[in-house]
Amino acid sequence: MHRTTRIKITELNPHLMCALCGGYFIDATTIVECLHSFCKTCIVRYLETNKYCPMCDVQVHKTRPLLSIRSDKTLQDIVYKLVPGLFKDEMKRRRDFYAAYPVAEVPNGSNEDRGEVSEQDKGNLTDDEIVSLSIEFYEGSREEKKGTVENGDLEKEKKNGVRFLRCPAAMTVMHLAKFLRNKMDVPSKYKVEFLYEDEPLKEYYTLMDIAYIYPWRRNGPLPLKYRVQPACKRLKLSQPPTSECTNTSGASECESVSDKAHSPATLPATSSSLP
Repeated sequence: MHRTTRIKITELNPHLMCALCGGYFIDATTIVECLHSFCKTCIVRYLETNKYCPMCDVQVHKTRPLLSIRSDKTLQDIVYKLVPGLFKDEMKRRRDFYAAYPVAEVPNGSNEDRGEVSEQDKGNLTDDEIVSLSIEFYEGSREEKKGTVENGDLEKEKKNGVRFLRCPAAMTVMHLAKFLRNKMDVPSKYKVEFLYEDEPLKEYYTLMDIAYIYPWRRNGPLPLKYRVQPACKRLKLSQPPTSECTNTSGASECESVSDKAHSPATLPATSSSLP
């Protein structure tokens, strides 16, 4: 069985924090020459008076160092997803800033630049956030369904068999399987397995993990499927056959057979007549 290891956020801090300000990355920006990352405002302010990386001292650019930095959206998304509440707090700070200084607003700035993007629009989830999900019975892959069910019948069956739930984002697939087992009175000799589309889900996956791993855009309930299969049993090694007999009558028969086999009368004649 797969074992998971929980890692504290403090163990990842060296990879998520800016060396210039000591805080978590905001608008993460990476130097092309050495791939060290910093907050955008921090590295831009630093490169106004320096041309070398603040961490490894490599030359960023001879004359125009700002040409050798790039926005790292992937890293920033990772930071927002790993640090609880960081995205929400940053959006609030930006809204407060532009509310206090309306002249400073950039006309061509995005909604995220102005702090007008919610966590739902961004796709970020928190552990205590409620996730809507749909559960239906898995009837095989899409290719198998096309060969057995007409298109109209497929849509009807899909609508009739769907059930909806609202669960915390921290709920695991194992908890969902236990809930379904108790709800349907599934015997212990069967296992309940959940799938996203046609791919089985690990028991330790949370709803938050599924939302981040698979292409669910939160434009509807999280679509999950389940199937019930016989649980795998451990195979017992077969005992090698023994020559010992189990009952007394059998023992006497075995002994009599062995005696006959070794008696002189039953041995084949091997000697020839001497001249």
